[in-house]
Amino acid sequence: MATLDAHAPMGTLGGSNLPPGLLHAEMGLARSPFMMFRPRPIAYLVSIALACSCGFDPDVGADSMELSAESLGLLQEQDAPPEVEAQLRSALNQQFGSILSPRFPDAFAASGPGMGSELEVAARLYRGQCMHCHGVEGGGDGRSAYFLTPPPTDFRPGTFKWTELERNHPPRVEDIEQSLKRGVPFTSMPSFSRLTDPQLTGLAQVVRWLAARGQVERWLVAEWVQAGGEELPASGVEATVLAVAEGWNESAQHLVLPVQEPAPEDMGLERIERGRLLYFGELARCVACHGEQLEGDGPAVFQTIIDSDGASRQERVPDEWGIPSRPRDLRQAGFRGGSSPLDLYRRIRVGISGSIMPGASESLDEEAIWDLVYFVLSEAGLHQTGENR
Repeated sequence: MATLDAHAPMGTLGGSNLPPGLLHAEMGLARSPFMMFRPRPIAYLVSIALACSCGFDPDVGADSMELSAESLGLLQEQDAPPEVEAQLRSALNQQFGSILSPRFPDAFAASGPGMGSELEVAARLYRGQCMHCHGVEGGGDGRSAYFLTPPPTDFRPGTFKWTELERNHPPRVEDIEQSLKRGVPFTSMPSFSRLTDPQLTGLAQVVRWLAARGQVERWLVAEWVQAGGEELPASGVEATVLAVAEGWNESAQHLVLPVQEPAPEDMGLERIERGRLLYFGELARCVACHGEQLEGDGPAVFQTIIDSDGASRQERVPDEWGIPSRPRDLRQAGFRGGSSPLDLYRRIRVGISGSIMPGASESLDEEAIWDLVYFVLSEAGLHQTGENR
């Protein structure tokens, strides 16, 4: 894996999700630490109690979808008049509808289930099953979110960690369905495997809809600032929608597949030992983040912050959502993005979108990646060899 720079700036927008030249810290969107989410002594019990609200369809107004706090903060910094916010909300509603009556713009590929009138039915299911954590706009700021660590995912940047695709590409419906079926271990995200396949597909389409809407919002706000606060023409809105839609429509073209998976007889102790040497070696440098004891506390995870009075302190490098990075403790069985050899192969080869986990495809060949996969699986107790197999 590539060497990590713990001091590299990491914006909440994600380089691939904004037009070139729009990632600037002075725009007010480059960092958005999730300051509201703090561990609570009774967080676990309270989150369970709040989770009982699943299935409740709250009263949501047709025009209840607000701009994100990041967008509103940026508009405020630019002394934008109230009409600008109203114009942006109107443009988004015209293109995407509302949480009560959602629709995809024509530029988005409309094939497959969960589109058209079915999307409205799926949005009702989202409001009952997902909104209390992920929020009306998909910002990860629902009523239960305050009690959850890590916080629920903010869909609006369009960045998803657990996909089968190359890094920083929007997920396919199948990728989101897989997360819904499996849940995310060691988080508050449960499995929804009890739902029917059409229901899962519908929820996945709603998540895509929220993410695409969020991306368009962020692009429009950034373009408004870059244009010097001028009124956004309708042609500019259409061009932004087309640009965002292109990424979603082409996501299936970026599927990550190995050249060939190792045969069972090639998964023995020799391969695991090669993986161990790579883990601790200079070529892969896994130890930089995951640590000498595989606990996820390597030196590259931390950065030095100098306060105004000259005092220094160590903080974890934030991810794209502004949340302190916590690399995986590789000794624990179960991985958030799936625990199969192919799941880990993808994580190691292309990295994890939105996180400090880099891809290793430029420094390691196929065989070396598989060596690391089986070393990690063996350390987590998920791969046995010889007589114990």
